Amino acid sequence: MDDSVKELSRFKFRKKVYSVFLIVGIILVTLGIISGMVMPDPLVFGNHILLLGGGLLGVIIGFILYQDEEIFAQKFDMTHLLDITDKDERYEAYIEHLSEWISSEMREENPILMRGVDPSGPDWGKTDFKLGQKPIRRDAIAEGEKYSGMEGELTSTEIMVEGANKRYAKMAQKRWELAESNDPDMIEYGVERLGDLVKTDYFEKNAQDGIFSDTAKTDKDSN
Repeated sequence: MDDSVKELSRFKFRKKVYSVFLIVGIILVTLGIISGMVMPDPLVFGNHILLLGGGLLGVIIGFILYQDEEIFAQKFDMTHLLDITDKDERYEAYIEHLSEWISSEMREENPILMRGVDPSGPDWGKTDFKLGQKPIRRDAIAEGEKYSGMEGELTSTEIMVEGANKRYAKMAQKRWELAESNDPDMIEYGVERLGDLVKTDYFEKNAQDGIFSDTAKTDKDSN
């Protein structure tokens, strides 16, 4: 049993016991006071003192067992359920809320991983491949569409990573476009894209022997 459910059970038990101790204590104190008023000398030790002492002890124990329901509800974010006037209905609402809370917490700690299901299964190349013959080329896009919608829901971590990747891709694209627009060689040749610059004679005019070897050298090699 989860700690939150145990705490709810303890809260319900303490609330019942608190009421019993408080009511019995008040009754005993009242009886003790009445008995003392009837006696000629109330200061003499007698049954009224025992009743008064037992009643005060019951009231004290009741206050010790008392637990503020609003504080308990705030602890588990259930203050909206305090509007339910019926105690039994409110207790059932507490249980339902905690059950959903525990379930969501377990999904976060141990997310359910779903594997894609292909009812036909892999064909292992039997449908379009024969030994000694050239296999038929498969269209990757068409083949990939077969598996669309088979993935399970993304976890919270995967959603965060996907969002970060999209934001980074936009930033990288903007940086690339800015670099292209500020490139002096591209401006000189009047092109807007690096691919258009490749089509010109720029690289032929600026060719250097051994440029790839020099670029591939590390700092250690250059020293």
